[in-house]
Amino acid sequence: MVENIIPSLATLPSLGLFFVIIFASYVFEDGAIALAAFVAVQAVLAWPMALLAIFIGIASGDIALFLLGRYARRYRRLRARLLMLKGVRDARHLLRRHAFLNLFLIRFIPGLRTVTYSLSGFLFIPFRTFLLSVGIATACWTGVVFWGAFTIEHSEWLAEKQLTGWAFAIAVIALVLMNRFLRRRALLTPAKGSV
Repeated sequence: MVENIIPSLATLPSLGLFFVIIFASYVFEDGAIALAAFVAVQAVLAWPMALLAIFIGIASGDIALFLLGRYARRYRRLRARLLMLKGVRDARHLLRRHAFLNLFLIRFIPGLRTVTYSLSGFLFIPFRTFLLSVGIATACWTGVVFWGAFTIEHSEWLAEKQLTGWAFAIAVIALVLMNRFLRRRALLTPAKGSV
């Protein structure tokens, strides 16, 4: 089945697929997570290797964003301009008050990670706090996706009723709705805090 859907991936050696997942996470993180879960469920790559590959890809990408923000602080003009922006001041307030919790929640909100993780480095959020928060959130997120994929794929009832495809579709829709809810909530939090 996998050979018909993704022939090039099925013919890659395990180490090659491991690095494909890592590099794919730099381009399209959620797609790389889905790819890792898919190849693990279909036994194209052992699930511990797939899980490790996606974890390394996500964590290294997040650390790169943090370090980019830290490096950008060296430029005095950029630093002065950014620190004058209201959004950056609000982010600084939120990240300094509850850095661990906010960085943890932002892992689950599409569209906010790049800016927030770069700002974390720029605003000198402690690297240990950043690493711990992002590491735990990444482990939770990838663990949930893998668990869901394995549960759906190995459900005898879903297979018997030929509902496996529908179950995957519903799971993806549920994740999108959860992300929208969390994003809306995160965007409302600064407004409440600034009043």
